[in-house]
Amino acid sequence: MRDFEAAKAFALNQHLQPRPGGWFNQCQKFSRQCVGAPPFGTSARKAFNAIPAANRHTSSPPPPGSIAYYGHADRGAGHAVFVVEGGRVWSNDILRRGRIDRVAWDIFIPKWHLPYRGWIDACPSGRLPVASAPSAPRRLGYRQGKKVFRSKMRFKQPDSDSVWNLQVALIAKGFKFSDGPSGYYGGHTRAMCAAFQRRQGWSGSDADGIAGPGTIRRLGLVWVNR
Repeated sequence: MRDFEAAKAFALNQHLQPRPGGWFNQCQKFSRQCVGAPPFGTSARKAFNAIPAANRHTSSPPPPGSIAYYGHADRGAGHAVFVVEGGRVWSNDILRRGRIDRVAWDIFIPKWHLPYRGWIDACPSGRLPVASAPSAPRRLGYRQGKKVFRSKMRFKQPDSDSVWNLQVALIAKGFKFSDGPSGYYGGHTRAMCAAFQRRQGWSGSDADGIAGPGTIRRLGLVWVNR
């Protein structure tokens, strides 16, 4: 079994130099290979179902070093991902068919309509590297750029650096993101953005939680109109 840093390195290498043939429809195989586990479960759904209850957890976001699962207990193949820091996971197929990309942990709920099932800390061959991974993201020191592109400021916008920059700016203003910035413009980001807008004295459509040029500039960022 791999430790956390080795598991991350495997995922990153598959992102940069995927194996021949890619990873299309092979989420369980990719996720268990990240942690160095031999085969268990013929699908993500069956793999999660077979793990003892003591090693299955439903808290969210899933912790770094775990394998997280999505879908239904009684139907479908489900989906498995390897979890890293900052509320992010490595997943196949979500952005590019057969390719591995790093995305927000909850992107599968709106994009694929797969409910979150939970995460595991062990599999038949041993413990996953959850304990050796950072227990929580730091509140300071997040990487942030200044540019925010208009085309990326859409509700439920998936995995955007512009949304990441918005979230980091909101965190700096004291708004809470318990799992850190994710790059995903979900309901929590919209609520925090609306709270910031109301703090400016705005109301109505000016405080709807969608960041426009006025909001972006008040947060000290640069609005790019494309």
